[in-house]
Amino acid sequence: MSNKETIRKELENVLLTYKEPSLYFKELKENNKLNEYFPEINDLIGVIQSPIHHPEGDVFNHTMMVIDEASKLKDKAKYPLEFMYSALCHDFGKVLTTMMKEDGKIISYNHERAGLKLVRRFLDRITRKEENKLRDYVMNMIEFHMQPNQLANQNSKLKSTRKLFGKSICPEDLVLLAKADALGRTVEQDYSPKEEYLRNALKDFLYEKEK
Repeated sequence: MSNKETIRKELENVLLTYKEPSLYFKELKENNKLNEYFPEINDLIGVIQSPIHHPEGDVFNHTMMVIDEASKLKDKAKYPLEFMYSALCHDFGKVLTTMMKEDGKIISYNHERAGLKLVRRFLDRITRKEENKLRDYVMNMIEFHMQPNQLANQNSKLKSTRKLFGKSICPEDLVLLAKADALGRTVEQDYSPKEEYLRNALKDFLYEKEK
């Protein structure tokens, strides 16, 4: 088995079987192995975030919390492994887009799309060449991962959620990723209103799709 296959097998075992996958990456970090195995994840260390929305700290800390939240949801996902990959890679773009404005506000506009090239590089290195469905799923999930919660915040009309879910490879899993992303931070919040909104919107979309 090649080194690439060994790393992949270990990573996927972590993503699918660990209750807290973050422990694996934190151990690699402590042993100065994270950059050697997963440079894109190592690059998340020290990337600042808004202390209002992300008091947990940098993008690495947030990502670790998100994959732990995603691990709680993966049994509900249609594609558990691909779902976990999406949670792991969802904020790669913040490395490229994060900046502090003159007023001190920290922004990372369009990070979900800007990060796709980093996600592609990561997946091309880790996965097999023929696994186009896995890569397409992950890229699609990451491109749209911000939108479910944004639409919920705006209490948008069903026309908007139908449009979003129509562009999603797996809207059911996209809703789960949005939940993991929202809960993967140390902000105290009641996510249930957003979850109810998205569940109802998803139910509407699936009903319309079957008509």
